[in-house]
Amino acid sequence: MHAPRSRWCARAAEWGVDRDRIGMAGFSAGAMLTLSTALYGQDAKPAFIANIYGPLSPVTPPAGAPPLFVALAADDPFFANAGYGLVDSWRAARRPVEFHPYEQGGHGFGMYPKTTASTGWFDGFTRWLGMHGYLQRKS
Repeated sequence: MHAPRSRWCARAAEWGVDRDRIGMAGFSAGAMLTLSTALYGQDAKPAFIANIYGPLSPVTPPAGAPPLFVALAADDPFFANAGYGLVDSWRAARRPVEFHPYEQGGHGFGMYPKTTASTGWFDGFTRWLGMHGYLQRKS
């Protein structure tokens, strides 16, 4: 039995949640919070993070940085023209990163159906989670 890493997972065993598979996904400003938690969190260490139409500025990932999923539309007026520094940073640190740049979708393509390929980002995200074993039940 692990000692709780933080309050947010202190009751994980009681609820039947594997705290080593608790991750974070953030959209836009929430993506900034998610990334900051992975980079600077003292006791909150997400197992994975998802940056959905958030900034892609280069960073210095911590040792053992969690796997990263990124989805961004190339026509996003806020973050599409700043390069792919975040993705490059994760790759340089030899940490897992999945990057989905969509041709169209703008900022805030969310989870509602659209006529753009960005509508499929969530399917890609769930396949990525499954590939990393986050969706399998432990016996």
